Amino acid sequence: MKHIKVTICLIVALITASAPAAVNYVPDDYPNIQAAIDACHDYDVVIIAPGTYSGTGNRNLRFNGKAITVSGTNVSGENATVIDCMGSARGFLFFMGEDANSKITTLTIKNGYGFSGGAVYCYNNSSPTITNCTFIENSAVFGGAIACANSKTKPKITNCTIKTNSALVGGGALYCNGASPKISNCIILENHAPQGGAIYSHNTGNPTIENCTIGKNSASMSAGGICCYNASNLMLENSILWQNGAPYAPEILVGNGGTTTTQLLISYCDIKDPLRSVINESGGTVDWLPGNINTDPCFVSTTDYHLLEDSLCINAGDPAFVPQPAETDIDGEPRISGLAIDIGADEYRLAIVVDVNIMPKTLNLESEGRWITCIITSGETYSISDIDVTTIKLNKPNSLLLPFEPFRTNINSRQQKLISKFSRSKVQSMLESELNSAILTVTGTLNDGTAFEGSDSIKIIQPAKEKNSYYSQSRKKKQQ
Repeated sequence: MKHIKVTICLIVALITASAPAAVNYVPDDYPNIQAAIDACHDYDVVIIAPGTYSGTGNRNLRFNGKAITVSGTNVSGENATVIDCMGSARGFLFFMGEDANSKITTLTIKNGYGFSGGAVYCYNNSSPTITNCTFIENSAVFGGAIACANSKTKPKITNCTIKTNSALVGGGALYCNGASPKISNCIILENHAPQGGAIYSHNTGNPTIENCTIGKNSASMSAGGICCYNASNLMLENSILWQNGAPYAPEILVGNGGTTTTQLLISYCDIKDPLRSVINESGGTVDWLPGNINTDPCFVSTTDYHLLEDSLCINAGDPAFVPQPAETDIDGEPRISGLAIDIGADEYRLAIVVDVNIMPKTLNLESEGRWITCIITSGETYSISDIDVTTIKLNKPNSLLLPFEPFRTNINSRQQKLISKFSRSKVQSMLESELNSAILTVTGTLNDGTAFEGSDSIKIIQPAKEKNSYYSQSRKKKQQ
């Protein structure tokens, strides 16, 4: 409970830093979300406590033109703030000219339904800001999670996860009808529609998709990833489209049923098999600008869309890209941690270096001890309590063997030391080819996902027979 209160205080402090504002708490001050919104004046804040909210007053929510912020406390875990529409209504409706000062943040919206936009619908020149939200299992005819319409409708959708939503016609995740949303630093996964499994954009508008990862979306007819049609001019930058699927145009379809050209600009993107998966029909134009690649992005796993250290998407984004103040990737980490922005929603972070001491300092490969001990001590950028002990592994640089886990790990809080015991026999088998010394590396992650590594060297004493063989070979070389 203390952690929740601290989180709420931080949210309020960040939101109200620029101007005094009233804060309405749900359910402490108001029984439901709409009641708290109705009591707000411009620049007030609604804070929704962890829990699941459904029923009247917690769906079909309307700002009524107010410049306010509605915020949850977390989007995942036991402390998440969840709006469950229970399949009977959408979450939010913006239709009274709301601008970027009308904000929803840090919410999970699920099981929403509407004709346009299962979770959120923006129209009539309404352009709210949507950040750090998760949209799951929403459905609609157009735009399973979010729909936006009209030429002056320009919502900003940032740092959101949009997953497993569906549409009956187009845009499993998002639908744009003549609108110009800006979609940044989002992960869009496993959504479905007959056309535009992830995104369907048509009629005159200028949507922008940047720094996004769009994967495993599907369409039963065409455009597993993005459908850009009928005079919609879309810009796609610094984004990954990978393993989307459809019978026709698995990744992207561009075309035009009218007289005005549809244009798609693509730069610094990683798109799977573009010659086959991106189809440009009559009346469409695809401009392949600099920086595009077609290579496996090297995700951590089939369910984890963070980049591995050997991904060619790292530092491969637009070298001229300048992040907005305090802009972050999907995990809330700073954008541009290397030489240039990474392609996709995740910015790969270099591992921090930890102080490691490996004992014993001299290892006799003939000995029969049980353990190799690794001691990690606290440093300036981390403390021992920050380490996720389940992720600790030991390896030798350039080894063909897989890293292995410790037998046990203990934390000495008083001395600020973490002590891991590794199987001595496993370490010795790893070092059989070493002659005099070896470097061992310990890796893992902190609780916030930051990778760490630390290395130490030890001396090696080989068994007598192997030493004699080595010296014998050395003498033969000298004699030759």
